[in-house]
Amino acid sequence: MDHIYKTDLVMKLTGVTLNQLKYWGRLALVSPEVNGRRARYSFKDIVKLRVLVSLRKNGLSLQKIRLGIGRLSGMLPDDEPLSRLIIYTDGIDMIVVEKGNYFSAMTKQQYFRFDTEEIGAEITELQQNGWPLPQKQAGYIG
Repeated sequence: MDHIYKTDLVMKLTGVTLNQLKYWGRLALVSPEVNGRRARYSFKDIVKLRVLVSLRKNGLSLQKIRLGIGRLSGMLPDDEPLSRLIIYTDGIDMIVVEKGNYFSAMTKQQYFRFDTEEIGAEITELQQNGWPLPQKQAGYIG
């Protein structure tokens, strides 16, 4: 049996207000178990709420969050993708990492990770081991 958590504990764990919980529930961003006037939240709900709070704090609008979550739910096989993904935002897009692959939750565009610091470190190491410095080309500004 899954554990269920009371609203006051969920608010403390997530930093979400009661009004936010009610509003996000009406928008179906979270789906607590409601018994009479009391809502109970699952662990997955708490994870989802923490993701929502983090995305909002980093400037992503609620409309974009809804769009991204909706598209993620359609693209991925499980019904709760937020509990197993790494999600970043720049305030404009939701960048998702799944199994080492990066993509936009909103446009579905794929990205690749390119670590320039690692390349710079490899060049420095090669130069320290006797490889010559590259020659500057005429007209090259660098």
